[in-house]
Amino acid sequence: MRCGICGSGRLSPVGELTSSDSMQKRPRLRFPRLGAFKSRPTFHAGFARACRDCGALLPFLGEEERRRLDAEADGLAPVEGAPVDPESGGGDAR
Repeated sequence: MRCGICGSGRLSPVGELTSSDSMQKRPRLRFPRLGAFKSRPTFHAGFARACRDCGALLPFLGEEERRRLDAEADGLAPVEGAPVDPESGGGDAR
């Protein structure tokens, strides 16, 4: 695994990602509602590594959240105004 910012392979071990004592305060990955009466799909990033060279924090989902994301991924839509992924064939990245 390498740092997504500087490319370094010098990453810390996996640590628990917290911002307070509450699970609700952890960083979340959220997507638009799939219907008028449905909640927004939300996934909590509970773990992270830090780059030992540039200090970037690389958050990621735990196994249970990752499995849930994988099961729902085909039905998720990008957030309005998000940059376009050039590999998806959707146009220019901005």
